[in-house]
Amino acid sequence: MEAWRIADLHAYVDDCLEPDERLAFETQMEQDPALARQAAQWRAQNSAIRTAFDGEGARAFSISIVRHQNEPFGRAKRLAAAGGKPASEPPSQASSLTIVDAAQFSPKASAPDAFRRSLLLRLGLAALSIFLVCVWAPAATVVPGKRLAEAGVAAFQAFARPGVQPVEFATSEGTEAEVWLTARLGRPVHLPATPAAIRLMGARIAPYPGAPAAFLIYKSPDGALGLLIRPLDAPEATAPQPMAAGGHVAAVWTERGQGLALVGDPDAASLMRIATEFSGPPAEAAQAMPERGW
Repeated sequence: MEAWRIADLHAYVDDCLEPDERLAFETQMEQDPALARQAAQWRAQNSAIRTAFDGEGARAFSISIVRHQNEPFGRAKRLAAAGGKPASEPPSQASSLTIVDAAQFSPKASAPDAFRRSLLLRLGLAALSIFLVCVWAPAATVVPGKRLAEAGVAAFQAFARPGVQPVEFATSEGTEAEVWLTARLGRPVHLPATPAAIRLMGARIAPYPGAPAAFLIYKSPDGALGLLIRPLDAPEATAPQPMAAGGHVAAVWTERGQGLALVGDPDAASLMRIATEFSGPPAEAAQAMPERGW
């Protein structure tokens, strides 16, 4: 596109043409669909920028209108293309105040357009980021409580029944069980502190949708207990909640980036009490905590 036409396009989009020039340029657009599309696109960009900056666009992003050095020839060419006659030119002294050297035209004329496109790209990326945050980002971590409960009940029914070896690795030490489970599952496994009157019998690997889970067997005064442990996507710590699954009640909670489901022989009330003891801080940690002064 000729330099004089680019300058007139900028002037038209910014409403800086004289009435006769504006009429001539609109006549050219009627005959040149590509020119009309470019004008509509730049006008839409101007409107988007000014809207985004709440009315500050005209002041902060003013566009300098530049004209070709051969202004009389350019205007005559425009009017000839529109079928009109050249209008009288202002005195040469006044014209010299608005003439820009042709060698300086290209960078100055292209700068507003390049700046506009760059700014619109940034605005578009910002809008897309906000959209993705609002639409795709979850409001909170979803804890698959029902799935944990069902898997815990299924593991307990399969491995804690009479005549079946309940554990693959027999140990009463929680640290040993953590090391054994971590090595086989390929991810860290953190056991909760064992409550008083509860004894760890050992650990094994239990099936779980997508990937296996850790399963611990404990002995309590009220019967056997099974604890399923599955890593989750950094959930917040939650207190044990009862959940029915497979004819049993499981206590489900989250801590240290894991989901836990406790099932067993004790009744629902006793099971919830034991789960609360499991989910509390270790005894040594509680003793090390300083008392709060008031």
